[in-house]
Amino acid sequence: MVPPGGDAVRGPLGPGGQGVVGRYWEALKGVKDPEIPVLDIVEMGMVLSVEEEGNRVRVVFRPTFSGCPALALIREEIGRALKAAGAEEVEVVEARTPWSTEEMAEEARAKLLAYGIAPPLPLPLAHQDPACPRCGSRQVGLKNAFGATLCKSLYQCNACGEVFEAFKAV
Repeated sequence: MVPPGGDAVRGPLGPGGQGVVGRYWEALKGVKDPEIPVLDIVEMGMVLSVEEEGNRVRVVFRPTFSGCPALALIREEIGRALKAAGAEEVEVVEARTPWSTEEMAEEARAKLLAYGIAPPLPLPLAHQDPACPRCGSRQVGLKNAFGATLCKSLYQCNACGEVFEAFKAV
């Protein structure tokens, strides 16, 4: 992910270090994941680049899962957010490279935990069971490989009894 701040993709820096298209990055922070509304698409690492050419803004992003049912909604929300931030024309391009949970910012992982969803483990540890978001115990059992969405699994904590979702590492 190209972090906000200014570089070849984002254009020259403006006053205070704000990139010329920095306002568009900020606007994209308002686009929430429809399936996990406490997370935005920037902190999830879904946005690869934001470019401005004349009156046109081009965003390259990666969906979390191929065939995600929320894809059309996310595209629409990206367009709305950028137009509200001043873009006249918006092009939303889906990247060909797959998204990985390794792209998630630490803030996103903390928000998942606070929301009651166990954040994904780093890929080298993905074979381990997640910690319970309520009590922190790793004494958990898989109840179902699929939670409410494809990106989550359902677990139950043996220590406190909490049934919780865990974000799958990919």
